[in-house]
Amino acid sequence: MFAKLKKKIAEEAATAPRSGVRIPRTISKESITSVGADSGDDFASDGSSSRDDLPAQLLRRNDQIRRLEAKLSDYAEQLRIMQKTKEKLEIALERHQDSFMRVVQVQVERPSCSQQISRLEENPLTPAAIEDASIKKLQEQNDSHQASRAKMAEGMALALEKKDQEWMEKMANSEKEKAALSARLEEMMEQSLALFQKRDDLDELEGFQQQELAKVKHMLLRKEELLSQRERELQQKEADIQSAKRGLAEARGKLQTLERQHEESCRLNSELEIEREELLLLREEADKKVGELEGRCQELQSVIQQVSEDFQKSQSMVSTLEKSLHELQTEHDALKLQQQKAAVTVEDKERLLVDLQKKVTSLERRLRGNLSQDEHLQELLQEKSSLEQSLDETRTELLAVRTNHADTVSSLEAQVSRMSVTITELQTLLRHKDDSSRAYRERTDTQIAQLEQQVVESNERLSSAQQQIAEKQQNMEKLQGERSAEKAFLDQQLSLLEQQSQEKMSRLEDCITSLQKDKQTLQSRLADLDKRMNEVDSVLKQRTEELEQCRVELNSRQTLSTEIAKALEETRRQKEGLQTQVAELSAALQSSQQEVTTVTEKLALREDDIRSLQNEVQGRQASLVEVQEEAERLRAQLEQVELDKDSQVTSLKEELLTQTQQLDSCQARISYLEVEVETLTEQLHSHSVVCEEDQNGSVTVDDLDHIQKVNKELEQELSDKNRTIKQLQQRLAELKRTLQKELKLKPESEAEGKEKPTESRAEKPERVCPDPAPASTPSPPTSNTTVTNTSDLNDSREINFEYLKHVVLKFMSSREAEAYQLIRAVSVLLNFSREEEDMLKQTLEYKMSWFGSKPSPKGIVRPSISGSAHWS
Repeated sequence: MFAKLKKKIAEEAATAPRSGVRIPRTISKESITSVGADSGDDFASDGSSSRDDLPAQLLRRNDQIRRLEAKLSDYAEQLRIMQKTKEKLEIALERHQDSFMRVVQVQVERPSCSQQISRLEENPLTPAAIEDASIKKLQEQNDSHQASRAKMAEGMALALEKKDQEWMEKMANSEKEKAALSARLEEMMEQSLALFQKRDDLDELEGFQQQELAKVKHMLLRKEELLSQRERELQQKEADIQSAKRGLAEARGKLQTLERQHEESCRLNSELEIEREELLLLREEADKKVGELEGRCQELQSVIQQVSEDFQKSQSMVSTLEKSLHELQTEHDALKLQQQKAAVTVEDKERLLVDLQKKVTSLERRLRGNLSQDEHLQELLQEKSSLEQSLDETRTELLAVRTNHADTVSSLEAQVSRMSVTITELQTLLRHKDDSSRAYRERTDTQIAQLEQQVVESNERLSSAQQQIAEKQQNMEKLQGERSAEKAFLDQQLSLLEQQSQEKMSRLEDCITSLQKDKQTLQSRLADLDKRMNEVDSVLKQRTEELEQCRVELNSRQTLSTEIAKALEETRRQKEGLQTQVAELSAALQSSQQEVTTVTEKLALREDDIRSLQNEVQGRQASLVEVQEEAERLRAQLEQVELDKDSQVTSLKEELLTQTQQLDSCQARISYLEVEVETLTEQLHSHSVVCEEDQNGSVTVDDLDHIQKVNKELEQELSDKNRTIKQLQQRLAELKRTLQKELKLKPESEAEGKEKPTESRAEKPERVCPDPAPASTPSPPTSNTTVTNTSDLNDSREINFEYLKHVVLKFMSSREAEAYQLIRAVSVLLNFSREEEDMLKQTLEYKMSWFGSKPSPKGIVRPSISGSAHWS
C-alpha cells in the first residue's frame, strides 16, 4: 500500500549526506503529499476515530520532521553567517591595524617635529647640521615606530589567536549540534518509517475488519432477505387464515340471513293469517252493511216517493193559491175602486148639501130684510170666508184621503210582498228538497257501488292471499331443506377450519417460543460481542489518546533542542509498547473474529427463526425509523429547495424590478423626446406661419442644414433608445428563461402579457420617428444613450457566477443521492470533460455502495491530502 513512500524514504536515506550537509526540505513534502494521495481517501472513507487519528499522527510527525529540517537549515545559515562575519571581522581588523599604525606614526612624528622646530628656533644650525640631525631623528623615529609596530603586531596576533580559538570552539560546537541533529533526523526518519509500517499494519487490519464487516453485513442482508421471505410466507398464511375466517364469516352471515328470512317468512305467515281473519271479519261486516244499506235504500226510496207526492201536492196547492191570490187581488182592486168612487160621490153630495144650505140661508137673509151695502158686503165677506173655510176643509179632506189611500196601498203592497216571500220560500224549500233527494240518491248509489267494489276486491285479495300463503309455504319448505343441508355442510367446514387453525396456532406458538429463546441467547451473545468490541475500541481510544499525549510532549520538547534525543527515545519506547498493544489488539480482533464466525454459523442455523422475529420486531421499527428519517430529510430538502427558490425568485425579482425601472426611465426619456419633437414641430409650424405673414425674407441654407443636423441627432437618439429597449427586453427574456429552467416551471401567460405591452411601448417611438420635423433649436443632450455589449456580458457573467456558486454550495452541502443529480449541472458550469464527469459519478457511486473498488483519478483532478470530501 505504501510502496512509493518506502521507495522514496529508502532513496532519501541513501542519498542523504552523513555530516554537515542540510537535507532538502522538498523530500518530506513530497513524501507527505504522496502519503496523502495514496492513503488519504482510504482513511477519509471510513468514519471510525482510529482511522482518523492515524493520518493526524503522521501529519504531526511529518510536521516535526519539517521543523527539525527547518532548524537544521537555520543552523547551517547561522554557520554561513558566522563565517562571513568572521571574514568581515578579519578584514576590518587589518584595516584597523593599518589605520592605527598610521595614527601612531602621525602622533609620534608631531612631537618630534615640534621639538625640532623649537630647537631650531633656539639655536639655528647650519644646513649640514640640520640634515644630520634630521637623519638621526628619522632613524630614531623609524626605530621607535618599528618597535611599536612589532608590539602592536604581537598584540594583534595574540588577539587573533584568541578569537580563532573561540571561533574554532564555536564551529566544533555547531558541528556537534549538527551531527546530533542529523542523528536525531535519522532517528525521526526511522520513526516515521516505523509509523508508516504501523499505518500499513493498521490499514491491513482495518481492511480485514471492513471485509469482515462487509461479510457480516452481507450475511445480515441475506438473513433479512430470508426473514422477509418467511414474513411473506407468514403473511400468505395469515391471508389464507383470514380468507378462511372470511369464508366462515360469510357462511355465518348466510346462516343468519337464512334465519332472518325464515323468521320473516314466519312473521309474514302470522301476519297473513291475521289479515285473513281480519278480511273475513270485514267480509262479514260488509255483508251486514250491504243488507242494512239495502234496507235503508228501500226506506229511502219510499221516503223519496212520499216526498215526491208531497211535492206534487204542494206544487198543486201553490198553483191554486197563486190563482186564488190573483183573483183576490183583482177583487180587492175592484172593491177599492168602487169604495173610492162611493166615498167620492158621498163627499161630493155632502159638500153640495152644505153649500146649498149656506146659499139657502144667505138667500133667506137677503129675502127677509133689506140690507144695506155694508151689511151686504159683510155677508159677502162672510160667504167668502165660509167658502174659503170649505175649500180648506176640502183640501184637508183630500189630503187625508190621499194619505189613507197611500196607507192602504202600502199595506196591500206589504201583504203582497209577504205573500211573494212566502211563495219564494216555499219554492226554495221545494228546490232544496229536490236537491237533497237527488244528492241522497246519488250518495246511496255511489256507496252501494263502492261497497260492491270493496266486496269484489276483498274476495280477490282473499284469493291472492291464499295463493301467496300456499306459495310461501312451499318456498319455506324448500328453504328449510336447503338451510338444513347448508347448515350441516358449514358445520363440517367450521369444525375442520377450527381444527386446522388450532393446529397452526399451536405450531406458531411453539415456533415463537423457540425463536424467542434463540433470540434471547443470540442477543446475549451479541451483547457480549458488543461489549468486547467496545472494550477493544476503548483500548484503541486510550492508545490513540496516549499517542496524542506523546505528540503533545514531542511538540513541547521540540522547542528545546537539547531534549530531542530523550523525546525520540521515549517515542521509540512508546512505539514498541504500541506495537505490543497492536499485536494484542490484533490477537483480540482475531479471537473476536473467530467468535463472530462461530456466531454467524449459529445464526445461519437459526436464520428461519430470526427472520420471523426480525420481521415482526426489527423490520417494522427500522422501516418506521427510515420512514421518519426520509420524511425529515425530505422536509429539510423541501425547506432548502424552497429557501433556494425563494432566494432565486427574490434575486430575479429584484433584477426584473431594476430592469423594469430602467425600461420605465427609457420610456420616460422617449416620451420626453416625443414631447420635444412635438414642441419643435409646433415651433417650426409657428415659424413658418410667421414667415408667411411677414413675407419679408426666406429660410437660409445654414438654417436648413442646422435643422437637418438636429433632426438626424434626434433620429439617432431615438434609434439608440429603441436599441437599448430591445436589448433590455432580450435580457428580460433571457432572465425569465433562466428562472424557468432553474425552477422547472412552465412559461406563464402573465409574463407574455407583460412582454406584449413592453413591445408595444417599444414600437411606439419607432412609429413616431419616421417623420421628424426640422427644428430651429437643438434638444438637450442625453447621457448614456447607448448600451454596449460589455454590460450585457458582465451581467451574464455575474448571473452565471451566482448560479455557479449556488450550484456548487448545493453540491457540497447535499447528500450523495442529491449530489449525484447535480453532477451534470456542475460539469456544465465548470466545463468538465466526459472522463471527469464519469470520475465524479464513479466516486459518488463508490461512496454510496458498500462494496466495489475506489476509482482512480482522471483528468485535471488530483486527490488531496485530506482525502475525498464528505458531502453530507
